[in-house]
Amino acid sequence: MKSIRSHHIVTETEVVDGWLTMDDEGRIAAIGDTPVGERIEEVQDDWILPGLIDPHLHGFMGWNASKTTDETQILRMADALLWAGVTAFVPSCISSSMMLDNVRALHAARTHQRQGAEILGLYMEGPFYNPEYNGGTPVQYFQAPSIERALRFYEAAGGDLVSLGLAPELPGAMEVVSFLSQNGVRVGIAHTGADYEQTIAAIDAGCKMATHSFNAMRGLHHREVGVTGAILLDPRIYNEINCDFIHVCPQMIEILLKMKSWDKILMMTDSDSLTGMPPGTYQIGETPETLEQNGKIHLPDGTIYGSGRLLLQDVFNLIDILNIPVPEAVAMASLNAARFLNVDDRLGSLKVGKQADFIVVDDQRRCRITVQKGVKVCDMNQRSSLVNPQFMNLKIA
Repeated sequence: MKSIRSHHIVTETEVVDGWLTMDDEGRIAAIGDTPVGERIEEVQDDWILPGLIDPHLHGFMGWNASKTTDETQILRMADALLWAGVTAFVPSCISSSMMLDNVRALHAARTHQRQGAEILGLYMEGPFYNPEYNGGTPVQYFQAPSIERALRFYEAAGGDLVSLGLAPELPGAMEVVSFLSQNGVRVGIAHTGADYEQTIAAIDAGCKMATHSFNAMRGLHHREVGVTGAILLDPRIYNEINCDFIHVCPQMIEILLKMKSWDKILMMTDSDSLTGMPPGTYQIGETPETLEQNGKIHLPDGTIYGSGRLLLQDVFNLIDILNIPVPEAVAMASLNAARFLNVDDRLGSLKVGKQADFIVVDDQRRCRITVQKGVKVCDMNQRSSLVNPQFMNLKIA
């Protein structure tokens, strides 16, 4: 047994002043006033939060999960995410010429993973999207929904496909929703111009979430509330949301939190390989991407293309700016995703019996220490060893 002390241990329901005790098998044994076994550290005013879970991201610190057929890229990204306080995640692929091979690489990475933030499966962002709501994705890689195409991706994922986004208004989409839902895949409503009725029909058919809510989808109108109205009104839907205050303004997030229960909110970063890198313009493939000082990543035409901010920073956006209670804000970036992905029996919160995955956060809102299964696996001074050393060669401005 070993114990760590803090005045701010964030559990599922409250912030506790006390000791977090871990057993010899890497599980949480107790949270209370009395230490058990070896006292390993007293962090006092630092916060102890559960390890964060990001259910939708594409890259980090120069590593890329979405534009690669090399599983090493994905595994190195998993290592780097520990520095940001993320202890589990779902890497996401995008519509591209290499999408099928990308899916195979993601499956291989999960199969061979031995360290790093835990890969919980893979998320397909595409290819069954409405080209009018493409965001930054080239439309030539979009495909018409069909069970045959969905099956090809499903089989390539080797049982690791946990989520897939699609536009429900497209011909053939409802059949794909039913097929994937019956096979345990959580289907998201994404990159869509669906109206209210089409969206509700998709939810009835099995859709479980709204992918990056409000982004790349038809907006709210007072005569036809459309997909945005449907995902706000229907309590069955989980809402992915980017809380960097760039993708979605604070007021829209407040509306979401007034309309939906906090336990239906899935905070995500949609992060890119530029995330965690110095601001500037990088030549990535055919199209340059720019990372601004505030964390905004955009293409030359101004289209937002992922977030350069960390999930931990966005948690404190909710706490410090929107005054969301700490346990709720933290759960939106940990426990809710664990429940959505059916791993909350062991991950997602600081609770006796669960895996001792937690982070120590200092008064500047930085992840100082990351612990997995009761073992320190990363600290804030390790950044330089985790960054892709070749990525800075792509910086052009």
